[in-house]
Amino acid sequence: MTKKAVVYGAGQSGRGYLARFLKESGYQITFIETDRKLVDLLNEDKYFFIHFYHKDRTPVLIDQFHALTLDDDLSSVLKEADIILTAVGEQNLKAVAASLAKYLEKTELPQLLTAENGTNPARVLRKELEKQYKGSISNVVSQTAIFCSTINIEDTRLDILSQNETYFPYDLEGFNGSLDFPGAEPRKNFEHFFERKIYTYNCLAGLISYLGYVKGYKIYGEATNDTEVSKIIDELLEILNPSLAEYFNISLEEQELFANKAVEKFKDMKILDYVIKNGRAPRRKLGKSERIYAPYKILINHDQEATIMCLVAGAALVYLEEIEYTGHSFDPEEELLAILDLNENDPFVKLSVSAYEHIKQNRATVSLVELLNSLRAE
Repeated sequence: MTKKAVVYGAGQSGRGYLARFLKESGYQITFIETDRKLVDLLNEDKYFFIHFYHKDRTPVLIDQFHALTLDDDLSSVLKEADIILTAVGEQNLKAVAASLAKYLEKTELPQLLTAENGTNPARVLRKELEKQYKGSISNVVSQTAIFCSTINIEDTRLDILSQNETYFPYDLEGFNGSLDFPGAEPRKNFEHFFERKIYTYNCLAGLISYLGYVKGYKIYGEATNDTEVSKIIDELLEILNPSLAEYFNISLEEQELFANKAVEKFKDMKILDYVIKNGRAPRRKLGKSERIYAPYKILINHDQEATIMCLVAGAALVYLEEIEYTGHSFDPEEELLAILDLNENDPFVKLSVSAYEHIKQNRATVSLVELLNSLRAE
């Protein structure tokens, strides 16, 4: 009997990462997507390929799937699903919960698996489901952490370019049974694992995205290999690795291996990715439990000098204003105070705003290293 999976979200992670594991494990896939144009393309073409950056394996054919929108009748596909996965962004899990509750009784929920960035997206989905069902949810909401880069291949309708990543960690405590994916690794205490990823891997990704954007890079690997950006990465890891090792009660060697693997990936010029794509949603990424402010607090609490994170926050504010802001005027201090609920005299706010102002005043000639040293002197 064919196993059936539903994937909420047919973007780069949904069809370029989750679909590969599902295909290799023998699942028939139904994508649920808000973008009607994308749904029509999937149903018209009926297949697409996942290619790999290093050409280290044969492209994977994804076929025998179907695609629906949230407005379609999802009753039968949800009731028949053996597993439901999400790749929609943590902020959209409320809509997923509402969709599930519309068609399924609480006792009909199959295994759920989130594939989102955040410190605990499974908990977010569980809480939203508990609101919908007005009661507790049994142990069927698990999560994974994505370490794989994927992009759409330009000039194709649906094809994906992906890293050949076979590591698929998942939350054992939220999973009923075991996951039959190749490379699946069940982990306990997944929230700490997720936090470590956010505070290491995503912290570095944020630094590269926002500092790379300020320096005018479009390609992610080029930004990572920039002399100034690379120097700041090295400076950060000298203090961040021992702080995180102590924070998570792991060996420094283990933390350094984890961080070095991330840097190696980010510097790999064959892994094509984009600065603006990785900088998306800066308001969320500036949040208290996210990749910029949380590592800043960990560094401060371990008696380390954390000005680098203020530089990154200032660059994120520049990105926010220039790429995503839709208002008539932009006040960086007001933005940070609203996001973080801090006092205007908080050192993080003051130094981050100072970094923003310096970048804006010296947009074409800014030196990140000189700015960092200047902020340290303030």
